[in-house]
Amino acid sequence: MLVVQNTRSTISAGIASYYMQARGIPQENRLSINCSTDEIVSKTECETNIIAPIRAYLQDPENSGIDYIVLTKGVPLGANYGYSTGPISVTSILTCVTETGVTGPITNPYGPTAWPVVDTAFSHQLTLGGKHLYLVTRLDGYTVQDIYGLIDRSMAATRNGTALIDARVVSSPPSFVTMNDRLLAACPILTSRGVTTTCDSTNNFMGGASGLIAYFSWGSNDPYYNHAAYASNTFVPGSIADTYVSTSGRTFNPTTGGQSLIADLIPLGACGLAGYVSEPYANFTTYPNVLFDRYTRGYNMAESFYAACPEIFWKMVAIGDPLMAPFANPPNVSVEQPQAPLTGVATVSATASDPSGVSKVEFYFEGQHIGTATQAPYMATVDTTQYTVGPHTVEAVAFENSPAAPQGFASAVVTVQNTISNLSVIADAFGSPDGQGVRATDVVVSAGTAEMGGGDFYVQEADRASAMRIISTEEVIAGDVVTLEGPLVTDSGERCVFAPTITNRRTPSAQPNPMVMPNRSLGGSDVSIYTGGVTDGSGARNLSLLVKTLGKVTYIGMGSEQFFYIDDGSRLDDGSGHSGLKVNSRTLLKPALNKWVAVTGLSSCEEVGGRVIRALKPRRQSDVQPLTQ
Repeated sequence: MLVVQNTRSTISAGIASYYMQARGIPQENRLSINCSTDEIVSKTECETNIIAPIRAYLQDPENSGIDYIVLTKGVPLGANYGYSTGPISVTSILTCVTETGVTGPITNPYGPTAWPVVDTAFSHQLTLGGKHLYLVTRLDGYTVQDIYGLIDRSMAATRNGTALIDARVVSSPPSFVTMNDRLLAACPILTSRGVTTTCDSTNNFMGGASGLIAYFSWGSNDPYYNHAAYASNTFVPGSIADTYVSTSGRTFNPTTGGQSLIADLIPLGACGLAGYVSEPYANFTTYPNVLFDRYTRGYNMAESFYAACPEIFWKMVAIGDPLMAPFANPPNVSVEQPQAPLTGVATVSATASDPSGVSKVEFYFEGQHIGTATQAPYMATVDTTQYTVGPHTVEAVAFENSPAAPQGFASAVVTVQNTISNLSVIADAFGSPDGQGVRATDVVVSAGTAEMGGGDFYVQEADRASAMRIISTEEVIAGDVVTLEGPLVTDSGERCVFAPTITNRRTPSAQPNPMVMPNRSLGGSDVSIYTGGVTDGSGARNLSLLVKTLGKVTYIGMGSEQFFYIDDGSRLDDGSGHSGLKVNSRTLLKPALNKWVAVTGLSSCEEVGGRVIRALKPRRQSDVQPLTQ
């Protein structure tokens, strides 16, 4: 699932957050684009500021598992591609976003005009010309509360509702007769699936129905259309609706006049809808018989609407949570809990069952696909030496052996224990005790061996997220990119790697920039029982990180005292009798008393009288800069 928000729209970001929280979608599956907030935009705007960044995201190998794209209100609805009948739908354009040079329309290879009719889950990595096809919907409505309500009802979807199929009396043109026949053909399908269905083929325009799970009418194209009746039907959570109206999806902003809108049905409780941003032509409208057949057989909302859609890169816009599937019966699945910690190349397993059978079980370890099993016992192997020691999440997804392939999901937390903990980030080490071996790959040296006096150096992540002191006499310089491996120790309250093996040195990169912070923020709070911050510390732990702070010199060490104190007004008291933050100057020249200075150095600490006090270690003389008063 990829959720797209527009940085120019606060509404867009809020809806994205609300939906992602509801569905448990990880933050790395959110993409911010910067585009116009107009509902209809130019082809250039669409291709430059919408298609291009989404295509770039999807072409990243790490995002190869994406099947669904969800746009949010604030992202444009349609784009003008030069058609005399009006704009085309952005959601429909994005179904084949990885294709280039398409101007539309394209016959949907998994739609109702495919021969033989394709009856398969559209979302499962299907392709067009070798390129992946995506199911694209948007979360939209007249108000933010309408959209939040749509999301809430999708999450509470039920199959306990009735259907209203409102056909009309029509004898011409032939295309209208065909459309009406498809609409009437939906009635026996719904009835056969146990859905109580009202099927009207008279000149009445139906209204006043309640508890609808399915609705389809001619809307304002019915000669007897009545808006009050149209707006009097109410829906249950999990409901879907559509109409034969050429511009039913032309806007999701409050408006008056013109043809009936599917947006009018959202405040009435409809959860999944489809409409058209402009004239699609009669032959390219939704096939209601296919739509309701797929939905009541367990396909999700997005799969059902796209299975019923003859053309992509065209006019249809789908609204709602694509995963909504109240008629699905997913397999039962559970991840088996191992009796002992996983070590080396280990096996994870799951049990799965379904009356229709299980076609496969896919396994994921910390979100990364590790294997697929097509028969019991369902198992996959994982090389745990590539992960950090400690807890990890194993997930299993079981697919029902049916065309709709509903998916059952289960997860479990397992423990990895190896001699060496392979760190994805330095902070992964903070949950391990002293003695545990760790491996940090491609970390940046922030302070070299010579700068720190020859007995240690410091490394940190390129994004400055976490850092570590390294006790070593091996010569490195600031900017080196290294891989190192060794045991954890704690020295004077600071977590370190002791005497590591250093490999894979790379050409020095740009030296890391310091994080600027006030005196009081240095050190930070505890991370775990093994990795603490400083006494009375608060905020994120930043020990070993390259930082910059300032203050007035309140004390200058005398004789062998290789330190001075600065105070920026935090009025720190470390029990030494000196006010402020201790700066370990070593052999560097100390500034004058009462002078203001800016100091860059390593956020450090010392154990004094049962307390862990803040300290700052400048690397070189230029790290201590006088400030003009």
